[in-house]
Amino acid sequence: MKIRNAFTTASRVLVTGGLLASLSLGAHAAALFTLKGQTLDTRLPSEGEVRVSMLGWTEPDKADAVVEQYRQFLANNDAAALSKFLQQQDTKGYLFTKEATGYTIKYAWKSDDELNPRMVLLVTPALKTRNPYMWKQKNESTAPFTLIEVQTKGEEMLMSTSVDTPIEINLQGDLELQDAAAVFARLRDDTPYYLKQSS
Repeated sequence: MKIRNAFTTASRVLVTGGLLASLSLGAHAAALFTLKGQTLDTRLPSEGEVRVSMLGWTEPDKADAVVEQYRQFLANNDAAALSKFLQQQDTKGYLFTKEATGYTIKYAWKSDDELNPRMVLLVTPALKTRNPYMWKQKNESTAPFTLIEVQTKGEEMLMSTSVDTPIEINLQGDLELQDAAAVFARLRDDTPYYLKQSS
């Protein structure tokens, strides 16, 4: 009996230690920041919540690879090949709506330009495809992703998407929207206080 109790105690210590280690690792993967707001594109106003949680930014060489794969998609329209490639990329954050499952951010860059501070995100699968019936208009694009641009306007951030605006490759070789005038959602900073303190 004592041997069994000792084994049980040791097992509990190992499990507890493993849990604490997992929590510690999770802390290192905490979001850089979180945005939260509303979209008017849903059929029901109560389903209009949008949240973005950013973990980091895509490294230049990996960003170049994403752009090259996008060029190939434009040439061959092979959505399956592009989707497979994107799934293999590092996840840089998440976008959540009231759909049951969120979207993963597989490409992300930002500009701190004082005249046009913004960030550009690529989410998979394509936006509005988790639950097409939740939205006023369906996403008819054949692309397995949606490109999102978030512009900072004072305390508010305006989100536009490639569902409404074509994508282009800028002079720096980055993906962006041709025109971010059509607003999909209005967001504000919703980063937890403890994360702001630790940043």
